[in-house]
Amino acid sequence: MTDKVNCNKAEHRTKIKKMEAMVNNTLANVYDAEISMEHDDSAAHREKIKEKNAQRLESVEDTRREIEEERSYL
Repeated sequence: MTDKVNCNKAEHRTKIKKMEAMVNNTLANVYDAEISMEHDDSAAHREKIKEKNAQRLESVEDTRREIEEERSYL
């Protein structure tokens, strides 16, 4: 029984690490997009970047909630 519990905890830890990496990568993408927006003359393209970044940040918040949920199983 304890082997199964330890295995599940290890799975949760692995999942948390993957989700944390996803959050970090997404935040890096947001940053890169913000930088590229500074050098973009197209208002339409800047608006698309803003919308995409809003979606990215929403995704980050959702993933952070999932991480907290996974931590509750440890």
